[in-house]
Amino acid sequence: MKTAGLISWLGAELRPDRLHIVDVGANPLGEPPYKTLVEAGFAHVWGFEPNPEACARLRAEAGTGVTVLDKAIGQPGSAVFNAYPASEMSSIFKLCVKSIGYIGHFKRHLGAETEMPTVLHALDDLEEVPAFDLLKIDAQGAERDVILGAQSKLGQAVAVVAEMRFYRLYEGEPALWELDKALRDQGFALHRFLHQKSRMLGHSQRNRVRPNAIGSQLIDGDAAYIRLLEDRASVTDMQLKKLAMIAAGVFGSHDLVLWCLDELTARGACERGLAKEYVDRLPAHLRQGEVLA
Repeated sequence: MKTAGLISWLGAELRPDRLHIVDVGANPLGEPPYKTLVEAGFAHVWGFEPNPEACARLRAEAGTGVTVLDKAIGQPGSAVFNAYPASEMSSIFKLCVKSIGYIGHFKRHLGAETEMPTVLHALDDLEEVPAFDLLKIDAQGAERDVILGAQSKLGQAVAVVAEMRFYRLYEGEPALWELDKALRDQGFALHRFLHQKSRMLGHSQRNRVRPNAIGSQLIDGDAAYIRLLEDRASVTDMQLKKLAMIAAGVFGSHDLVLWCLDELTARGACERGLAKEYVDRLPAHLRQGEVLA
């Protein structure tokens, strides 16, 4: 659970530097998970969307604290961008006929793409984008390539939100383990899944059942990775403050916020009793008994 009041209070107490967020594939399909941080003035976002129509909508909707760029991000070089009528399906990869045939969904998108020559850029090569604290990626199969092209600017980042593919949708897209390895190789650990999407497989009785109730085939979902915290001395006070803000304002991970607050307290980097007050401000259903200092 994320509330604007809780985020504003936490930010006022911790006084972190402004967070830098990069969103690759910022297709405007819904509210971004970092919206509360931006609206409260704690973050600036650099959003990337190579699909022309989706990019135009993003720019029209962008408010203060958001910069929208139309560059395609991935492994540097020439590529073909497959723009599908449903812009959220657009990718440098084509939809896989065999996968779609098995799953029984997304068939209307097959063969509907418009091929657009494009140039891919590595985030590390873009001077207009600073080192960032949070990277969010929804690149329809190109997530691993985005990570590999951002090793320098990810050096001080505390979190990554990446769409993870559980069942292949695109021909040639990297497997789930390859993306996980790319993140772990750069010092991140899987923290939690923010959501997962599944579909009901096609079958003869599909008109007699409720798809949302029995759909079991996992397709994809957003996963939150955080900077590995086992070596506490390797994480700075400011990184802990920013991670606490992201944990509260993006993940809704209250235990992670409290872990950061305890560590900051032990270092003398925040007011004593901040963890207790944070719990005091949580919704009643998340608290039990007397909260100890």
